[in-house]
Amino acid sequence: MALLHLSGEATFDTVRLVGMAIRAVCASVSSSSEAAQIELAVVEASNNIVEHAYRAVQGDIALDVDIGEKKIVIALHDTGETMPTASHQSANLDFDPMNLDDLPEGGMGLFLMTSIMDEQSYVSVNGKNTLTLTKFLHGENND
Repeated sequence: MALLHLSGEATFDTVRLVGMAIRAVCASVSSSSEAAQIELAVVEASNNIVEHAYRAVQGDIALDVDIGEKKIVIALHDTGETMPTASHQSANLDFDPMNLDDLPEGGMGLFLMTSIMDEQSYVSVNGKNTLTLTKFLHGENND
């Protein structure tokens, strides 16, 4: 298992860099489409940290990436506001995707994360929040 640690200021510029790094790392152990999906889930999680955990205050974001033979585990850490309990318990959206006027204003990122990743967990201990996303690898580079 390989471990990669990324950290920086929680800004949208950092989120962009995190996305590029995650895609490159994942592409080395999975298919390009699977790498793009994992990137999307991590970018959505990182955006939520910038937007909701820190709101208008400065803070840091850190990611630990464990790359295994059959799975990749990405833990995102922050010290911002905790995620509301209801948010991480249910990420089901009930809307008609053909009706653009009826799209929900929030929850899409969480919905994407839970749809893409195979496992998710969230804990907040002593002011440190950790969202862990796991993807079991099925890509062409992981036969």
